[in-house]
Amino acid sequence: MRSLSFAFTLLFAAITVIASNSHDFGAKNPHARHAVHARRSAVSRRCKNRPSPSSTSAVANDAVQFSSSTSSSSSATTPSPTSSSASAQSSASANNSSGIWNGASSLLSVVSSCGDIGATLDITSQSGPNGNIYWMNCGVSDSGWNPTYVNINQIIVKDLATALQDSNTPFSACSSYTDKFYEYGQQFGIPPIVIASFAMQESSCDPTTVGGAGEQGLMQLTSDKCTSAPNGDCQDIDYNIKTGTQYFKSLLDDNNGDVLLSIGSYNGWFKGMTYADATAAASTGCCRCQNNLDYLHQFLNGWCQNVNAYSDNLGMYHNLDACPSG
Repeated sequence: MRSLSFAFTLLFAAITVIASNSHDFGAKNPHARHAVHARRSAVSRRCKNRPSPSSTSAVANDAVQFSSSTSSSSSATTPSPTSSSASAQSSASANNSSGIWNGASSLLSVVSSCGDIGATLDITSQSGPNGNIYWMNCGVSDSGWNPTYVNINQIIVKDLATALQDSNTPFSACSSYTDKFYEYGQQFGIPPIVIASFAMQESSCDPTTVGGAGEQGLMQLTSDKCTSAPNGDCQDIDYNIKTGTQYFKSLLDDNNGDVLLSIGSYNGWFKGMTYADATAAASTGCCRCQNNLDYLHQFLNGWCQNVNAYSDNLGMYHNLDACPSG
């Protein structure tokens, strides 16, 4: 009897120990499960906050997109730019609602000595692929014009032959002279559309044009450049285009290849020119002898982009508008 009582006592003790251990596991395991759940929730929240690839695509305008893979890889590996190209890309996106899309796929990217280049893929009244008018006219409003150095191989231009295939091209008036633009462009190392742009800017490609100070023909040659004209005809197509192109090439050579300085010089600009200098002739008998302060923007972001700088009213100064016509 005593042996049976002892056996029951041992059995009761064993059951008590097992029950106790089972309660301890049940008390600890819920906390372990909550800890795992908390870690999973934290990971889940981070994943939800990470933008999806489609949400990171940047649209510069209605037709140009930057893929998310390109954007994210460049942002992770590209060092801080030495030029204003990064802010220019941002400006391109900001201007997409008010500009003219002309199919530009790249922007001028140089080391700027005058702040943000402000280049935009779209053509606006004050900007385009080759920069903002304030940047091009650097110093005109205060200490004097002092443009950033840019060489002719860095500017963004269209191919003239391709431009002429566009039914809306402003170069239709120049189509009869295309061979000459290519001939002398190749001879002097100048993009043909740059030569044609001078013709559009200066004379609207009308070979009979005579300027306010007696400039002649397509390229508006001044009298000192007409001394060798055949039969004294400075409006001769071949002579006029060749001489104008040769003169521009000489400006590039004299300016160590500085294309902004050279294009401005073609219109009489000079380094250190102020607003007062440019507009000094406004109150004289030769109002159109002023320097066109919108010239660089109209030239590089208008004509060179196959955009009509006049009908689209490019610029901000329009200092020749008050001059009498004719």
